[in-house]
Amino acid sequence: TYEGGRNEREERHGQGKATLPKGDTYEGLYENGKRHGAGVYRFKNGARYLGDYINNKKHGQGTFIYPDGSKYEGSWVEDQRCGFGKYYYVNGDTYEGEWQNHVRHGRGTYVYAATGSKYCGLWNNGKWEGQGELVHANHKYVGLFKENRPEGRGKYVFDIGCEQHGQYIIVPQEKDDKADDDEPTAPITTKWQAGVTTALHVKTPEEEEEERMLA
Repeated sequence: TYEGGRNEREERHGQGKATLPKGDTYEGLYENGKRHGAGVYRFKNGARYLGDYINNKKHGQGTFIYPDGSKYEGSWVEDQRCGFGKYYYVNGDTYEGEWQNHVRHGRGTYVYAATGSKYCGLWNNGKWEGQGELVHANHKYVGLFKENRPEGRGKYVFDIGCEQHGQYIIVPQEKDDKADDDEPTAPITTKWQAGVTTALHVKTPEEEEEERMLA
């Protein structure tokens, strides 16, 4: 059913309210028969979207509240989370940053509610990838990450005023001659190879500016 404006071709146009065949409802703007502009879409399963549409697709700024209570507020491109946005997870975790194709991608910060720890840095297809910081209660790790783990050069910075430089190296996997080639390979693990420990280096304004330029 539909109540609202129509154009000369009898297409839905302007402000309107519709109940769709599966029980979903939409109230908002239409253009030439399609959801276009600001509107509220309520799904039968309890989810709802409040925001912008273009040609029937979520596009622009909008908030999506999922059936489990989690919520995304931010930018959409053709029904996908894309651009800058913040996601509130059911367990209290949050992610604020860039998205692409519905996943965390670009620069962003993920905060773990249970521990207070957070990852600030680059993401690739939903995983830590590139330069980042893993911040804990009394120390943080600053360095390179790959596939959700630290890998390569980095340093631990401690609140007591010192920092330990080193690198995360891949732990060689033991090869079993009897292993079947079709068996899944064990996940890659890394271990910290400590280097020199020094007093905490306080960056000069010039160094901070250079770091911003490289980011």
